[in-house]
Amino acid sequence: MRTSVLRVSALLAASGALAIAAACSSSSNNAGGSPDGGDDGSSSDGTTGSSSGSSSGSSSGSSRGSSSGSSSGSSSGSSSGSSSGSSSGGDAGDGGEAGPGYITLQFDPNGTGSPDAIYWDDTKQILYIVDDMNNQVWTYTDANGFAKYAQVPDNPALDDAGHTKLNGITELADGTLVITRFGYGVGGAIYTVSPDGGSTTTVPNVPATRKRIEVTVDPASGTIYGDSFSGGGGSAISGQVETVDLANGTTAYATGFGKTVGLLVQGSVILVSDQTHNAILAVPTDPTELAEGGATLADGAAFPIYASIPGPDQLSAGPNGTIFTDEFLSGADAGPPQVRQISADGGFSIPWPSVTFAGLSDVKYDPTNHRLFVVDSNGTTVRTIKIFPVQ
Repeated sequence: MRTSVLRVSALLAASGALAIAAACSSSSNNAGGSPDGGDDGSSSDGTTGSSSGSSSGSSSGSSRGSSSGSSSGSSSGSSSGSSSGSSSGGDAGDGGEAGPGYITLQFDPNGTGSPDAIYWDDTKQILYIVDDMNNQVWTYTDANGFAKYAQVPDNPALDDAGHTKLNGITELADGTLVITRFGYGVGGAIYTVSPDGGSTTTVPNVPATRKRIEVTVDPASGTIYGDSFSGGGGSAISGQVETVDLANGTTAYATGFGKTVGLLVQGSVILVSDQTHNAILAVPTDPTELAEGGATLADGAAFPIYASIPGPDQLSAGPNGTIFTDEFLSGADAGPPQVRQISADGGFSIPWPSVTFAGLSDVKYDPTNHRLFVVDSNGTTVRTIKIFPVQ
């Protein structure tokens, strides 16, 4: 573990990025880091689908609604929260407490929507949210609450099966959003939404049989990375990191993972959550540092371990060189799902250990207001985003 951390430090230092930028919350040119996106974790038959070596536990229990949403642009009511995200107690009865001073926002209270992946644009002060039920993208601002922003192309067969699930979101430098669909092994896809939210496209040549979770951007090069995996439900899981060409599709970049979930570009490395192996790994962004086929480093060494952590999920850069991750699989460490904050040396802590979450799927840090957005939803009885102040 220690050797791996030192090697990660060397990779980061080579690009002048030893300290993880606190000003980044998602890996795009606007906000840096990992968007977000959420993780279904299900195989095509709806089971958790982890292969041997994966952490065990039940899924978040999100339902897979098939109702279609209304067109973009209509506003929706929400619980209001201060811009700083501080000094408000949690809702009574939702596991809240006065100590952390967090805010609970009720997502789509008059509809069926359920939040999954999120992306924070720190320049615009907008949170983008993908709706797990209705093929929609929403926005949240402190001034206006939640509003429907765009309708993503649906997949009628998946909708009919209750497998709508949009899973990841990031933003390019020009304001274009890139969104993934999990697909359950039959309908994996990547979409774009124009900067004004008015038009969408489907990225061609994206294998529908691979289950897709995250998508992110290298702010230095503009390279788009996604992850995908196959297997589950009793068969071995095979995960990989891919480059995404919006005009031509996906290409395998780094391979040999288990269930790939979160991605976060930091300097010269891509941090990759491997839920099967309870680890966050560091993959160089320079392709010459990878062996042919992308299964190891060029010298044959395994990808360095940045952190060993139960059930790592989506990733977000935090303050002072830390990283936040949610825990998707409840019981991965014989306890309830929790948000974790990882230090630069790979150690981690649980910032809010007494808060009960219904189902975690994404986290994103707002460096301007020093707060963390946390998706907490089981798809039915709890459909919320919580905002925690971060010191």
